Amino acid sequence: MTKKYEALVVEIDEVIEEAVVLLVNGVIVKCFASYCPFKIELGKQYEVEFDLVLPDCDFVVVAQETSTLVEMIGDGFSCALYGYLDGSVFRSFVDFADQEIHYEYPHLNEQYVKITVDRIDVSF
Repeated sequence: MTKKYEALVVEIDEVIEEAVVLLVNGVIVKCFASYCPFKIELGKQYEVEFDLVLPDCDFVVVAQETSTLVEMIGDGFSCALYGYLDGSVFRSFVDFADQEIHYEYPHLNEQYVKITVDRIDVSF
């Protein structure tokens, strides 16, 4: 079961309405609203679920940072996430479970890592 988090809608893109900027656990992150059965409003808080869209290869490296950061890459949805690989859970600004990262990078388990993702999907 995917964990749900409280997120404040900080920005809704005027051109790409699926592009939303959220404040979650004190971290600002730009996401792609992959599922939203209702109209979301700026400044309101919602219970949401997150999922990572990962590239095909070479997306995880040992991190120099030992914290949970999000760095946006360019103007799109791609970003670098910093966090701790804890078995099947990547612990960043939220916990991303069942991403199967530990299967491809078992040598990085129990370490701080930097993961470059194509985008972070959010479901409202």
